[in-house]
Amino acid sequence: MKPGKYLARAAAVVAATLFATGLIGTAPASARTLSLGANNNANDFVADGFRFLAQRINELSDGELEVEIFWSSQLGGAREMVQGVAAGAIDMQLDVIELLVTFEPRIGVLSMPLVFRDRDHFAAFIGSDIFGGFMDTLQSKGIVIPAREALANPEVAKNWVRPYDRGLVSTKPIFSPDDLAGFKLRMYESEIPIKSWEALGANVQVVPWPDVYTSLATGVVDGLTGTITDNYEMKHFENAPYWTNVHEYFQIMHPWMSKMTWDSLTDSQRAAIDQAVEESSYVFAELMNQALTESSAKAQEEYGVSIIQPPIGPWIEKMKPAHADFETRGLVEEGLIGRIQAID
Repeated sequence: MKPGKYLARAAAVVAATLFATGLIGTAPASARTLSLGANNNANDFVADGFRFLAQRINELSDGELEVEIFWSSQLGGAREMVQGVAAGAIDMQLDVIELLVTFEPRIGVLSMPLVFRDRDHFAAFIGSDIFGGFMDTLQSKGIVIPAREALANPEVAKNWVRPYDRGLVSTKPIFSPDDLAGFKLRMYESEIPIKSWEALGANVQVVPWPDVYTSLATGVVDGLTGTITDNYEMKHFENAPYWTNVHEYFQIMHPWMSKMTWDSLTDSQRAAIDQAVEESSYVFAELMNQALTESSAKAQEEYGVSIIQPPIGPWIEKMKPAHADFETRGLVEEGLIGRIQAID
């Protein structure tokens, strides 16, 4: 499959449907309308991906299915929408998989720092039997991941992985965990990331997100974790012009559906959704990579940001005692991290 093919198709979809108020396409009177909850707004850089998905479901189902996109959390906050999908009140949602941790606690391992070596390793995990078990649990709780078989294709799995690596924004160059001695690292109030970065050697300071800019400017903190895109938008690079890519953790966004809705569809309708979801992965990948390329270039041009790509091995090795502690304390299933890290 060629990404450009689907991106061109997405552009055509947008041009043909901008007149709509939310309904995508024109369906026969007998069409069934599915609700798609979105935390994103209609002008978001990935909004065209949502529109492409909706249009392709309509086309591939021969007009039997219509998709209405509810932008900007019209159906509730992201976590409220998850509950709505499981209860059958909302048909579909598209967001980051971590939101489903309430229904499958093992998904919490995705947000643990330095579990995964790189993006390829994470994509291989998404296509593994381990993640397949996560999806089985979700289905037993009322949430279906459409096109789950396509995730065994590393290309498709990687398409859904957000390309915005999480690294260290800092006032000085950071190359290895040894450089974190005495480093005042901003963190949000959450036990696992705080304990993880303390294990790496940082002096963790809890600072609310709106106060980060001032904290960097005044020396309250020396840096924080995050993506180039987010920190460029917040102008954090004005006072901290270094970004070290430590692959803190990866995020996968993907559609999910209410099992009640899924079970009520015909085989051909489910097949149409599966195909539409797989095709949409290429559109989302292209849109996300475009945004990353643009923000990275702007950060370097406007703030002179130095991007550091250190060997990741020493960081993962330094984190192992923290991972073992999390397992001992029951914060993650015993042996799960080891099984994940054993994936080729």
